[in-house]
Amino acid sequence: RRHIWEAVKQRRVYATSGERMLLWFDLINDDGKAIASMGADVEQSETPAFRVSAVGAFEQLPGCPDNSLQALGEERLYKLCRNECYNPSGKRKKIQRLEVVKITPQVRKEEALAPLIQDPWLVHECDDSLESCSLEFSDPDYSTAGRDAVYYVRALQAASPAVNGANLRCERDATGQCVALKPCYGDANLTPYQDDCLAPIQERAWSSPIFVDWSTSAGR
Repeated sequence: RRHIWEAVKQRRVYATSGERMLLWFDLINDDGKAIASMGADVEQSETPAFRVSAVGAFEQLPGCPDNSLQALGEERLYKLCRNECYNPSGKRKKIQRLEVVKITPQVRKEEALAPLIQDPWLVHECDDSLESCSLEFSDPDYSTAGRDAVYYVRALQAASPAVNGANLRCERDATGQCVALKPCYGDANLTPYQDDCLAPIQERAWSSPIFVDWSTSAGR
């Protein structure tokens, strides 16, 4: 519990779109040793180098595990979740892509914002044969620009079905134009009860940023 609160206070946290993915994002030195983690604010003038690693969420098994049934009982479990619980298998979903976003804070109020936000700044396609996905990268432009920079990463999981994943469920004609909408309503009179409105989406995780402050006096 204490470690959780310490991580929150230090911003050493990340968010997901719902799936229980794992994500690490660190500033590293020349030897590959982590010297700061996501959420950190560091000063340096040298080219910053980073390492990011991500692991997909466990694939779900149908139904509920026995301990849920024993703890809550069959009737209550059905009322709570219609017998679909968090029931992970031993197999993880694949991470398909890592994206790095770089933001350069303004140095003047009148400075245009659009060129300062590079989203994505770097894209890495993951090896589908591996369970996890990792990347080491550096930013040589940082040391020559002589200004602060902020970096954060996104990990995108392979597409999987999600309720209302298509949002408005647009029907398109041959030219790709949206000609009709079939949104998923929470009303059986508007959307049939049997329709789960499933559509593929890419679940994702976002890291807290690493803030790198330009300093001519700071070393690693």
